[in-house]
Amino acid sequence: MSNSNRWNSNISKEDYEKNRSEYEKNKGTSESVGQSLEDSWLWFKTKSALMTTTDLRDSTINVDVANGVITLKGTVASAAEKAKAKQVADGIEGKKSVVDQLKIAPNDSMTNTSSGNSNANKKGK
Repeated sequence: MSNSNRWNSNISKEDYEKNRSEYEKNKGTSESVGQSLEDSWLWFKTKSALMTTTDLRDSTINVDVANGVITLKGTVASAAEKAKAKQVADGIEGKKSVVDQLKIAPNDSMTNTSSGNSNANKKGK
């Protein structure tokens, strides 16, 4: 199975079941999935949806699923990305709920231009 097809969100549940171990091979070590096939399927659908949403930095969003509850963890660059990730997860059919534990933190110094002001305020105290 090629890597480009792995995150195709159009894969049927039956195809996923047949190749479950292949799809889960690249699951991050910080991600956890419950033991049920349904949790694994929800994890795959959520991960696929996030990875195919162009305005999200998918590599920083970890997905945990347990008993039908999807938990989003990691960092995003903006409030808009956080809202988009939650919206994508909320749209996953079959989930019971979504827990948003994402943190907003720009990932590089080029986007974090306000840090100088906060340091200046600390010096004055």
